[in-house]
Amino acid sequence: MRYIITHGHIFKNAGTTFDYALEKAFGKDFCDHRDDKEMRQGGAEYLKQFIMDNPNLKAISSHHLCNPLPESDEFTCIPVYFVRNPIDRVVSVYNFECKQKRGSKGAEMASKLSLEDYVRWRMSPEAPKVISDYQTAYIGRTRKLHTHEAVTTGIFQRAIDILINERALIGTVERFDESFNYISQKLSEFFPKVDFAYERKNVTSQLSIDEKFRQAVDQLLPVLAQVVDRNAYDLALYRAVNEKLDSLV
Repeated sequence: MRYIITHGHIFKNAGTTFDYALEKAFGKDFCDHRDDKEMRQGGAEYLKQFIMDNPNLKAISSHHLCNPLPESDEFTCIPVYFVRNPIDRVVSVYNFECKQKRGSKGAEMASKLSLEDYVRWRMSPEAPKVISDYQTAYIGRTRKLHTHEAVTTGIFQRAIDILINERALIGTVERFDESFNYISQKLSEFFPKVDFAYERKNVTSQLSIDEKFRQAVDQLLPVLAQVVDRNAYDLALYRAVNEKLDSLV
């Protein structure tokens, strides 16, 4: 059986660090997929054909990984996801978009708004839900959600099933070292001759996890109630993944 690592690269969730490990392990047999339109529109059929057209492919990463993943008698996908405390993630998204030089709407708004006002804009009906239950939507939806659509209990339950009850390999940003060790050990069962190692990428803070969280809470205090309310599913998902990790590592 042919195995393909499929990394759902969730924005601001240590994905670049994990991608570096995949590239180091597989070289040209790793694909950092950037044809987002084709992935979004083609879904599982597109990814299936992409895998079949690239017989040496061992791993693929995408910011818009299709869901569900393709199924085939010729290969098996091994999904990998990292989740993050959604409170801290809000600040990280804002800081990243403030520094972006490309002309995305998020970068444009971050460059001229305070964190507080940026959060209010991001949570308005016309803005993409990058900081509103985004991780739950990314993992649990079966199609791209429109900006006006809320994440539902059904989407949350599907995300839980994928991360907790099915075959996905999971980790958290806050517990990256132990998460990576667990994931790399599991991947070694499918790729026994491959050495998985990593170097941290896109790290902008030297604070401890607890310090970063307290700082994020302080910075978000004027809009904290709204952030918590709009990330209730992500908070529950994050807690569930941590409980699962406790049983695995």
